[in-house]
Amino acid sequence: MGAKLVQYYDLADKKGGLPVKMRLAMKTGIPSNNAQVEPDSPENLAKFYAAAKEIIGADVPQL
Repeated sequence: MGAKLVQYYDLADKKGGLPVKMRLAMKTGIPSNNAQVEPDSPENLAKFYAAAKEIIGADVPQL
């Protein structure tokens, strides 16, 4: 559970570190320490993709 959500946090960490991870948590409502236990549901993945794309920009893969 949550493997893809964790990958979004890994990407955020690579692209901007803690500030970007914090923005991702605020936009999605799922903090990084809970991403592992949350389901990789279509709704969660869509939420993370949209938030990451808004925060990071164009080079965000859809997981």
